[in-house]
Amino acid sequence: MYAETYSSTVKTYLFFLFISLFTVSGCGLDIDFGGSNNNEDVEKNEVIMGFIKEVTPDISEGSNLIVKANLIKDEAVACCEDTTSENDDFYIEGNLDPKSKLQFFETGNEEIPLGIITIPVFPGATIDIQDINIINLVVTYSYVNINFEGQVISKNCLNDTSKNGNITVEILSEGIITEVRVNLTSSTDIERGDEDNLPCEEIVVERKVRVDGKLELGETVNADLVDIL
Repeated sequence: MYAETYSSTVKTYLFFLFISLFTVSGCGLDIDFGGSNNNEDVEKNEVIMGFIKEVTPDISEGSNLIVKANLIKDEAVACCEDTTSENDDFYIEGNLDPKSKLQFFETGNEEIPLGIITIPVFPGATIDIQDINIINLVVTYSYVNINFEGQVISKNCLNDTSKNGNITVEILSEGIITEVRVNLTSSTDIERGDEDNLPCEEIVVERKVRVDGKLELGETVNADLVDIL
């Protein structure tokens, strides 16, 4: 009995001595004691795309539209742009500003914009702006669809069987945390693997999710889909 206790004590001492030697020597030692941090950084790049439905007054014959967005590190520098036209799409990808300013120009006249809008950009998100109208310097659109990933940090379900309720999703990117309120309704599709049509209660706090829905005022999304990852 004494020999077993002594052997266990020696093993414990050697284990912590092993760790201390690595610590003193400055070596990085990564030991997994179980558990994981699901709230990992998302992709740095974001995507903004959209469809230009109408431009009034008409741009010059032979001209196109240039759409520019702002870089996250310098709001004064347009990092990304795409050339498009009326009744056509644009696609912009880059490390965008969280309050990205979209500016629309006519080619050959990039000093005065035809219109400007500001769209909230969640880290790693894909944003699709539907039916953009630029009329007399005023920019309007039908709705904004957004797709993003994050970790659930709270939930408020109506009951055990309903889809209705809301969750708060936290997005971590480059050390910055963004919290998004996601509204769930009876038309929200909640999925997990091959399972679909799940109730709100099946969404587990600290679980990672992918959300697809309509961007509302502020950092709020009405979810069409919540995919539990």
